[in-house]
Amino acid sequence: MSFFALETWIPLPGKKVDHDDMIRRWFVYVEEHQKEMFQEWKSARYFKEVDRQTGEHSGRYMMIFEYLDREGFLAYKERRKDWSGPYAEYKKVDPYQFFRLDTVTETFWESEEEPLGLKF
Repeated sequence: MSFFALETWIPLPGKKVDHDDMIRRWFVYVEEHQKEMFQEWKSARYFKEVDRQTGEHSGRYMMIFEYLDREGFLAYKERRKDWSGPYAEYKKVDPYQFFRLDTVTETFWESEEEPLGLKF
């Protein structure tokens, strides 16, 4: 059953260009190394928060990580916890260096009942 980790953040002041560049580099890196380093992942999606009426960006971003299951999420986090082995190289493209850490939030979600859902 899918397990989702939802993270939100605001970029550091004056670092928006660096932030955007690192997010793009991060996606390329993860795609290139998915099989050996991120095998528990099913997907990763990136969004900006906007006002529903005006479409104006709030300045907050969000990433939704989909894992095969909660156990896979925990296994991945355990394997990566000290940034050793191949994760030392991965840390170089970790976009957290451009996040205001005091704005980072994490919430976790698990499917209530599968296969309830629609895909069009």
